[in-house]
Amino acid sequence: MSTNISIESAFEYHRAGDLQKAEEVYREILAQEPDNIDALHFLGILCYQKKDYDSAISYIKQALQINPGLEDAHYNLGIVLQDSGQLDEAIAQYQKAVEINPNVAEIYYNLGFALQKKGHLDDAVIYYQKALQINPDFEDAYYNLGVIFQQKGLPDEAVTYYQRALLINPDLADVNNNLGLISQQRGKLDEAISYYILALKINPSLANAYNNLGNAFQGKGQPEQAIASFQKALDLNPNLFHVFYNLGNAYKEEGQMDKAITAYEKALEINPAFSKARWVRCMAHLPVIYQDEAGIKSSRRKYQEELIKLNESISLAAPQDINAASETVGSHQPFYLAAQGLNDRELQKIYGNLVSRIMAAKYPQWAQRQVMPPYAEGKPIRIGIVSGHFHHHSIWKIPVRGWIENLDRNKFNLYGYYTGSIKDHVTSYAQQNCTRFVQDIRDFEKLCQAIREDNLHVIIYPETGMDPVTLKLAALRLAPVQCITLGHPDTTGLETIDYYLSSELMEPADADTHYTERLIRLPNLSFSYFPLDIQPAALNRETYGLRKDSVLYLCSHAVFTHLPQYDEIYARIAQQVSNSQFIFIEHYTDYVTSQFRIRLYEAFRRFNLNPEEHIVFLKELNQETYLGMNCLSDVFLDTPGWSGNNSTFEAISCNLPVVTLPGAFMRQRHCFGILKMMDVTETIVDTIDEYVALAVRLGQDSEHRRQISEKIAANRHRIYKDQTCIKSLEDFLEKVVKREQAF
Repeated sequence: MSTNISIESAFEYHRAGDLQKAEEVYREILAQEPDNIDALHFLGILCYQKKDYDSAISYIKQALQINPGLEDAHYNLGIVLQDSGQLDEAIAQYQKAVEINPNVAEIYYNLGFALQKKGHLDDAVIYYQKALQINPDFEDAYYNLGVIFQQKGLPDEAVTYYQRALLINPDLADVNNNLGLISQQRGKLDEAISYYILALKINPSLANAYNNLGNAFQGKGQPEQAIASFQKALDLNPNLFHVFYNLGNAYKEEGQMDKAITAYEKALEINPAFSKARWVRCMAHLPVIYQDEAGIKSSRRKYQEELIKLNESISLAAPQDINAASETVGSHQPFYLAAQGLNDRELQKIYGNLVSRIMAAKYPQWAQRQVMPPYAEGKPIRIGIVSGHFHHHSIWKIPVRGWIENLDRNKFNLYGYYTGSIKDHVTSYAQQNCTRFVQDIRDFEKLCQAIREDNLHVIIYPETGMDPVTLKLAALRLAPVQCITLGHPDTTGLETIDYYLSSELMEPADADTHYTERLIRLPNLSFSYFPLDIQPAALNRETYGLRKDSVLYLCSHAVFTHLPQYDEIYARIAQQVSNSQFIFIEHYTDYVTSQFRIRLYEAFRRFNLNPEEHIVFLKELNQETYLGMNCLSDVFLDTPGWSGNNSTFEAISCNLPVVTLPGAFMRQRHCFGILKMMDVTETIVDTIDEYVALAVRLGQDSEHRRQISEKIAANRHRIYKDQTCIKSLEDFLEKVVKREQAF
């Protein structure tokens, strides 16, 4: 039998999938003709199909030694090398194939794919585009270009390529899944959900799409739907540790902490190195809401135990450990610790030290305290403001706007660093009023470098308890002096924060023991507040199911700030003000609202009252409607345990009488400080009994309400546009810069 006939016979076996018979024939040929290029080349391909990469490489290389001009052999050798993890060698072979024949789209595509796997995204883009010049219908090239631009943070370009792929083939589940991710990142959750559902219609086995669908439902505050989606993903693949993590987060939002912890533990069972799950398992012991005071003590004890374990278990011995830990920082924070109404200094110190230790290990170049830059008398001091809330937000109103508008620009240059993504008129205003305004830097290291290169004297963080990027930045040393203030009213515990800028009127006498930072008591409220420039919506009671003749008590502070030991306050008031109604604002998750409702109903029933006659829950209101509800109400009841700050200002803007019981910590004394500055102290009480008695009197005595309202109207100007605290802040900043420079 001739060699040509044998090769054709081998090809037929090979095409038919009979690899054993094809291999026998290839070897027979090579036994007779060791330099047969086709037999060597295709035996190499056959070995690749059997995943015998070493043999495949050897045979194809032998073919190329005989004839280096074989374009297909270079291309196929590149494929084998790529799949065996030898990307550099694969790229070299693809480039040789291109040199021989520059008109094959598949070669350019594979060259782009190998470069993409190596992380050389810009080079990969060039070769994918060359593939498309040859074959404009190459759907995989469009898809991978979409993936690259999505990775590069260029969603518009990614969408363009994904849509081109869909024009060629509308049944691409992965493309729809990725379009869903882009929509989700843009905050278009309903659009994202539509894409995920379409992806799953095309491919019901796409576990990742179920996971993404769950995350979108989670973002919409629909944890029940999120849980169902995560469980479907796990039905398809029970080894997806990150889905167990997401499932735990959904249970956590629902308040089902036992199930959440079980899910986190399952994630850790699958992947013991998954530090995010270990971290959030600790934070899961701080629920959104408690059923009783004993629950607070129990949760706090468990959290402390888990926090100590977490601190001891985080290893920073190897680069991969450091990377995993640093990615975890900020993903979940002990935000709800402050809602327990206790001194958090020691717990936050453990937490803050852990965060600082991780960030120092990851970024040692930014972990050391800096020498104070030169400061010449009469030259502006450079002050950085780092925030995730340079938009219409409570953090803008308190305290950022006051700094932006009032700090003396002859003495201070303001540098704004925006870590968030929501943009509105406030963002533009802040940008216009800063010496430099940095935004849209999503690369953390580039952001650190940008801040460091500005050579700041002082950084002020409005808060670090809500925005993960801000926390990570604050845990480094990006300026010689670093300050925090009351945006999230609790100590940070961070070794890298030097001063806590707080209010002289709000802080109790022993407040220094509440902070790991050095406490600075600025005069009055410590911030300059501007009157609201929003007109209240004109509301009527019937629209909201409120009785025309009822006494309306507005209790609008966030649900998680209402501690169970104070629930009976409302029932005690209702017992004496029979026509009272209490307005609460629902939490964004039904479970939390329902648990709070159960608590309140039980409190009213203990006093033999029908809770449905007195308790009203409203959906979250926009700013105009919320102010309208303040105007519609008779009395604002400040929340013992976590006092209203912005909400007190909003009540006062409507001349609404405010009842407050100041506590032992600054976060329990916001309202107290505001009323003291106004000299409207008649509604400040010292005990629960006094709180109830005053609320009853205001409810029953319309004349007394009117008198308080008139006094508020006459005095509220005192709390607006305060310059005393600004001047004191300026003095502090100048002194601290000079003092640091002296060292």
